[in-house]
Amino acid sequence: MSSTSDPVIGLGYRPDLLNANMSRWLDHFRWLSALMVAASHLRNMVMPDAGQLGPLAAVFYFVTLFAEQAVVVFFVLSGLLVGGVIVRGAREGSFGPGKYAVDRASRLYVALIPALVLSVALQWTFGAVSCSEPDTAFRVAGNLLFVQNFGGTPPCNNASLWSLSSEGYFYLVGPLLILAAATRKPVAIVLALAALAPAMFVLSLSRITPLFGLGLWLCGLVPWFVRVRLQAWIAALPLMGVLLASRLHLFPGAMFEEAVIAVAFVLLLASDLGKVRAPAGRLAVGLASFSYSLYLVQMPIAQVFGRFWGYQALPSDRLSSYARYAVGLSVIVATGWLFGRLFEAHTATVRKRAMRLLGLDSARS
Repeated sequence: MSSTSDPVIGLGYRPDLLNANMSRWLDHFRWLSALMVAASHLRNMVMPDAGQLGPLAAVFYFVTLFAEQAVVVFFVLSGLLVGGVIVRGAREGSFGPGKYAVDRASRLYVALIPALVLSVALQWTFGAVSCSEPDTAFRVAGNLLFVQNFGGTPPCNNASLWSLSSEGYFYLVGPLLILAAATRKPVAIVLALAALAPAMFVLSLSRITPLFGLGLWLCGLVPWFVRVRLQAWIAALPLMGVLLASRLHLFPGAMFEEAVIAVAFVLLLASDLGKVRAPAGRLAVGLASFSYSLYLVQMPIAQVFGRFWGYQALPSDRLSSYARYAVGLSVIVATGWLFGRLFEAHTATVRKRAMRLLGLDSARS
C-alpha cells in the first residue's frame, strides 16, 4: 500500500514500467487470453448453447466463454506494448517510421500468411461449418491488407481475424496520434486526423467498429503515465468482479461492458503489479511465445471438428463429449505451438533481414 507521504495516484512518465516482473505478468495475460479464445470458439462449435446444465457442465460453460473479454485484454496489451514503444521514441526523438513499419509488418505477416494458407487449405480439404464454398483470392487478399472491418470480410472459417484488421489499423493510426499529441505540429495533427477518417466512415454502434477498438488500444497507454499505488491483489479485485459480471450478463450492452473491462484491466496494470514476482516465469515465456499463432489458427481447426462431430452436436450431459472436447483443444494448442516454432519464432530473423535489405539497420536510420 502507499505510504502516508505518497499520493495514491501518481502522474508522470514511467520509463521503468516494463520490468522483468511486469513482463512475465504480461506473458501470462497473453497466453491465457489466447487459450480462452480457443476454448470458447471450440466449445461454441461442437457443443450446444447453454441450457439446463448440471453443476459440472455449468462450470465448464462458464469458464469457456471468455473470448470477447480476452480480445479486450489483447487490445489493451497491444496499446501498452506497441504504444509504449512509440511514446518512448517520441519522447526521446528517436522514433523511426521505417523501422517501426518493418517491425510491425514482420510481427503481423510472418505468422499470418501461413495461417491464411492453412485456413484456405482446410476449406478445400476438410470443409468448414461456416463455409458454403472456399474463399476467393480477392477475399484472402483483403485479409492481407487488413480491410476486414473496412468493407472486407474475414475468411469464412476464421472470423477471429476481424480483430486483426483493427490491430493493423491501430499500428497505423497509433503513432500518428501519439506523435501529434507529443509534437503538436500542424502536419502531425493533419495526418492523425486523416488517419482517423477510415474509421469514421465505418463507424457503428458495434464492439467491432475500429474506432471503439482504438479507444481500448489507447487505454493501454495509461499505465505509462499513471501509477496507482495499490497492492496488485487489491487492484485485481475490480477486474475479477467485472469479468464475473460480464459472464452473468449484468451490463446493459457489449460496448459498455468491454469499456469497463478495459478500465479495470488498466487499473491492475497501473498498480504495483510490477513489484510482484510472477509465478512460473519460464512457462509464461514459453506459452506466450506462440500465443499469436494460436489465435490465428484456432478457429479454422475448431471448424473442422465442428464438421466432423457435427455443429453443436456433442451433448453436454455426456462425459465422452468433454473427452472429445479435450482432444480437440489439445490439437488446436499443439497446432498453435507448431506454427509458433515454424513461423512466429523466426519473426526477429525476418525483421533483421528486412531492415538490412531496406538499409534501416544502421543507427542513423
